[in-house]
Amino acid sequence: MAETSTAGKAGSDSLLLGGMARWDGLDLFGPHYMSTAYRKKSGEIFIRIDPVKVWKPQNPLLRRVSGWPIIRSFFFWGQLLVQVGGSVWTLAYFVGSIAALWLLVRALELGSGLGSLGGFLGFLADFPMLPLLVLFFAAMKLTSIGRYHGAEHKAVAAYEKYGEVTMEKARVSSRIHPRCGTNILIYIMIAAALQPFIPWWWYSIAQFILISELWFAFGQSRPSIAMGNFLQRYFTTSEPTRRELEVAVASINRLLEAEGGSPDTRIGTRMRMPARY
Repeated sequence: MAETSTAGKAGSDSLLLGGMARWDGLDLFGPHYMSTAYRKKSGEIFIRIDPVKVWKPQNPLLRRVSGWPIIRSFFFWGQLLVQVGGSVWTLAYFVGSIAALWLLVRALELGSGLGSLGGFLGFLADFPMLPLLVLFFAAMKLTSIGRYHGAEHKAVAAYEKYGEVTMEKARVSSRIHPRCGTNILIYIMIAAALQPFIPWWWYSIAQFILISELWFAFGQSRPSIAMGNFLQRYFTTSEPTRRELEVAVASINRLLEAEGGSPDTRIGTRMRMPARY
């Protein structure tokens, strides 16, 4: 998932960057542009730079109101949906995940009447997040998604530390990011654990507000960062190979060129990049 980051040695003019990994590549987000990068089975790397579609309030009063508790949650989830909608494959993955969760719950509910096994299936129907997390973590660790997630973090970390991103500098950088968006999983699990005890229909919506408000309140606390780093290290990222890292490095450099106003950047056009690995 996406994270925002500030650069260290890169200087006071450093950009805020975020990202999102996919099975065949990654998306990176800057203040004004986003890059969508992927590697085809042939080994070719393609990158597309587009303007960021996320709306941000410019009016000082509205900007202040958008930071108020509860209201900020609507802005948070709205911006996330816009980011997800910016990539067809990411949007398809998101919709597919929701559909899979619904089918899983229905199957578990139907199986809850199967004798002694029914009690266990009924328990899982009440806490569908448990099997879903197992499947999610397995997908992250056993597929290229986790490696691209690690490559995304390494590229951002190299930019933060050195102010430039090369293969070597990205390779020696950490794949663990303290502001990674997947750290919000902690609060998703808390909200999911409460659901069976709050049988009101509106909790299906209210839990999203609870998740984001917990994230805003405690997301940068030491315990939250420590738990998030643990999840990243063992469940949501993997050490990338040169192939995933090459995609991340090429993508972030094209994004930085666009943010810097480079005349060589082609906006809205898919670019084929030379690949070594």
